Amino acid sequence: MESLIRFEFTDVQGAYTGVCSAQHVPSYKKNVDKFKAKGIDSLICVAVNDPYTLNAWAEKLEAKDAIEFYGDFDGSFHKSLDLEVDLSAALLGPRSHRWSAYVVDGKVKALNIESAPSEVKVSGADVILEQI
Repeated sequence: MESLIRFEFTDVQGAYTGVCSAQHVPSYKKNVDKFKAKGIDSLICVAVNDPYTLNAWAEKLEAKDAIEFYGDFDGSFHKSLDLEVDLSAALLGPRSHRWSAYVVDGKVKALNIESAPSEVKVSGADVILEQI
């Protein structure tokens, strides 16, 4: 029997930013049971932030038990995936596109990248749940 590791990545443009705090992360938090029912082992949220800021933000969102938060403090993870975006005009500097991915045993099965930083049209939980 083959062992599968299934996880869902979501990426936010920054801790405490409006869209990420009000829409993106909450869409995953409220659907944790649906992800588990589909066999997802981990919900992972990555952001270009330091781990201390992400930890405090996860506590504020009351999401630490539902989602694993990881900081890409220098943006190197996002650069390696070609998912970096310059949000200097919004006073955020180099960040990541907002995106989500469904990964099974290290292979990306679905990848959804937002076209505009202010939108959660394709990277929210409802879209990726349909793709799993």
